[in-house]
Amino acid sequence: MESPLVSVIIPIYNVEKYISECIESILRQTYKNIEIIAINDGSTDNSLDIVKKYAVDNPHIKVLSQQNSGLSITRNKGINYSNGKYIYFLDSDDYILPDTLKNLIGLMEKNDLDLIQFGGKPFIDNIDMQLNSNFYDVQAFFQKNKIYKKTDFLQDVIKGFRSQPCLYIVKKELIVNNNLQFMPNVLHEDELFTLEIVLNTKSAMYDPNLYYQRRYRENSIMTSNSIEKIKKSFDSYCIIIEEMNSLKKTYTNKLQMNLINSRMRSIYISLINKEFDESYKKSKLSKIKVINRRERLFYHFKYKTKKHVKNILRYSSQ
Repeated sequence: MESPLVSVIIPIYNVEKYISECIESILRQTYKNIEIIAINDGSTDNSLDIVKKYAVDNPHIKVLSQQNSGLSITRNKGINYSNGKYIYFLDSDDYILPDTLKNLIGLMEKNDLDLIQFGGKPFIDNIDMQLNSNFYDVQAFFQKNKIYKKTDFLQDVIKGFRSQPCLYIVKKELIVNNNLQFMPNVLHEDELFTLEIVLNTKSAMYDPNLYYQRRYRENSIMTSNSIEKIKKSFDSYCIIIEEMNSLKKTYTNKLQMNLINSRMRSIYISLINKEFDESYKKSKLSKIKVINRRERLFYHFKYKTKKHVKNILRYSSQ
């Protein structure tokens, strides 16, 4: 009996240094029934040519190309063109270990799972930054080898939630039947998409193996220090909080509401702590009613105290 088809969706934009490593990590999978949907999102470097060369000798690679439209539209296009029973989103500058799909699809098939979440390992690519090596490893929040039904998963995933789609394999029917898509024209669109995936999951499992290899590189969304990108990131998070708030009209179960509120609060607190134009930040956050006034004052006071202490330490070291 043939193994079920897995669709690996890879959005591509100016990653000529990394795309070969990404593609080859899929070609080296010990699981073989795979289609690769590589979508060039208006690259201005040699990324498209590199992928086309791989497609010549690998007919299961579909190469699509479009004008630059952003990550959300690109991933949504990949969903529409996919034929697999399962979908995996992989970023074009990252890669996965050889037994990833064999082991994870085996667990999904054996246990009839909607979703499997797994661990990852970050690494730095020629940049100077601190790295939280535990961020992609959340096994402390899940029970090993447990098959989670909806209620238990919603309880444990509050602490173990990670928004990156590259840390999940999902049944395509879950995405299609619930009309789920990535929200276009914002950054951090995965916060909403992955949240809705989890809210609609009826059976899940966490595999603690660190299959996903996450690259931090210069000039990415996560590492950029330009004022323009920081502002767009901040504004996008504000939009996402509002969108999450509107989800509570659809997902009315208490545990679903708890997860939504947890994600909203987490993002809101991260925005308070962001080093950014204080007047702009205050103006934007004052319009978001996520937490009560007492909590808001507490978190603002905590941020200002932390900032004050940092300034004292900086001056004392000079």
